Amino acid sequence: MTLAASIEGFYLTFAQIAFALLGLWWIVLQLKYSGGAGATRRRRHAYGVTLFFLIPGVMALLSAVNPEVGELWRLAFGISGGIGIAEAILYLTSEGGRTRAGTLLRLAGLVIYVLIVVFAIYPSLVVELGGTLGAKEVEAILLGLLLIVGVHVAWLSLTESEETAGA
Repeated sequence: MTLAASIEGFYLTFAQIAFALLGLWWIVLQLKYSGGAGATRRRRHAYGVTLFFLIPGVMALLSAVNPEVGELWRLAFGISGGIGIAEAILYLTSEGGRTRAGTLLRLAGLVIYVLIVVFAIYPSLVVELGGTLGAKEVEAILLGLLLIVGVHVAWLSLTESEETAGA
């Protein structure tokens, strides 16, 4: 198996995991907010958590559309990362309850999204920084970290009643 096939397999598997987590999150939301109940801030926060699973899944799926065309994954990661940056900024500047852990997790997500966009725009930066991995491999690691942050944000959302801010 070549490295290109290996990374494409990773991205397809990653997309499945991200969308499975998204589906589980939607089940939680149906149980927690049956009939659309819940304050607007909590629904907005729930949408922000949704994006932690949706955006990485979309990035991974689109990166596998045509592995031979690097511009496709770079465009997908750049646009999706920009949406993630906007969500994190909206969360951090919105009104509502916010725990310290929630703020730190969203800041971590923001940093990861910024790195995703930077490497999508400037993939040769990995080599220039002395890295031995390719840009798609670095992006894969960043997606993994982003999913870990998303799982923690979802858990916090379920366990901390004052965690209601979000975009």
